Amino acid sequence: MRTTLAGLALLLMLGGCPGPEAKPDYFPLVPGARRWMEVHTRTITGSDTSETTEVRLVSRVHGEQEIPEQGKLWVIETPRDSGPAMLSYFRKSDTAVVQLVPMRDRPALEKLYLSLPLEKGKGWQDSPARREMFEVVAQETVTVKGGVFPDCFKVAIISTGVDWAMHEWYAAGVGSVKWESRAAWTRDSVNYEQVRTAELVRYELPAE
Repeated sequence: MRTTLAGLALLLMLGGCPGPEAKPDYFPLVPGARRWMEVHTRTITGSDTSETTEVRLVSRVHGEQEIPEQGKLWVIETPRDSGPAMLSYFRKSDTAVVQLVPMRDRPALEKLYLSLPLEKGKGWQDSPARREMFEVVAQETVTVKGGVFPDCFKVAIISTGVDWAMHEWYAAGVGSVKWESRAAWTRDSVNYEQVRTAELVRYELPAE
């Protein structure tokens, strides 16, 4: 048995709401938590356009694990259509969520994924190399198939090296509930563009 979004609301009604001193958690990490999203992809190749829409499991939290040379990190699994799942590694504190990206033959790249606490107008860069720039551009209500989420923080991400940008919305106690991205590139004199959107369908927590 698992706790869904409806179950989370019931827990709050029964007194499970955090006290006045508790800070909202916009990147909750609960071992066993799973997130399903409806992902829509539109790809333009030259003059041809293709579109797909599917509901998929996008993340499963494995919990904290001891990673060689890195210490304890949170491990999040993202299933793929084929082959082994992709594993992402995070270190979380009261002031930051840092993603560690394994690199071949050199130390892992540390990327400042979220600067906490989130607040409108706040900005940061992913690393001293400034590969990506982040800014909290709004706080607003988001309505998706998984429910209505007030006071979501909208984070804009812009790549400084390629034509790619993304917006992602984070809800308190749930994390990512929606994202939109656009990428464009040219290969062999052919122009490509890909626009992707994702909306939360279901978020499950393991039973107590």
